Amino acid sequence: MLARQHTAVRVTRYNRRMVSEPNIVLASESLRRREIIQALDSAVEIVPSRIDERPASPDEQAEDYVVSIATDKARAVAANGHLRALVIGADTSVVLEGKILGKPVDDAEAQAMLTALRGRSHRVVTGVTVSREGAGASSVTSSEVAMREYSEDEMEAYIESGEPFDKAGGYAIQDPVFAPVSALSGCYLNVVGLPLCEVIRLMSEVGVDVTLKPEWRVPERCPSNCPVRVANEVAVA
Repeated sequence: MLARQHTAVRVTRYNRRMVSEPNIVLASESLRRREIIQALDSAVEIVPSRIDERPASPDEQAEDYVVSIATDKARAVAANGHLRALVIGADTSVVLEGKILGKPVDDAEAQAMLTALRGRSHRVVTGVTVSREGAGASSVTSSEVAMREYSEDEMEAYIESGEPFDKAGGYAIQDPVFAPVSALSGCYLNVVGLPLCEVIRLMSEVGVDVTLKPEWRVPERCPSNCPVRVANEVAVA
């Protein structure tokens, strides 16, 4: 049976309301994260962190790892001319039987990852850090994902398309052709790469309240009790 979504707060050191809304910066090169963050009814600047993401240590927990990388991304962008901005960093990993799967570097690694995931369940964990002026808050969100029994031909065609190479675990839940996921428990946007509900909550922790764009629509696969879905349904009611 699939486990429910788990979200844990890792760090919170800043909790006062801002006099005025600061500049908001997303420290990311991910197209998926850029698309998701556009749901906020606020101007968001996109600034890739350009950090060299270190590999996880052999005994490092996935939750600790993704929060560490997310924090490194946020700090790198803040230090590069955005000290007074509210900077959002995020990192996502796929975890199969305790092993962290990052982004495949070549066809062979993509095939190995997709073969290992096929017909099995795994976790997707995303660490999010928001920071401003040296203080901030972080959390990690975990969702359970079950993969379908895709064929060798389907897998090879997906690899040949080039889609696996910028994605943790070598797949995208939202891919309409390969459609690798058979079941999901927890936050859908977490698996895409950015749990928007956590971004909004963490921004509130550091004193910035944001709303969703009136025209934005929550994805169908988001859980019925998702705070973002609830807020979106209220906004369009």
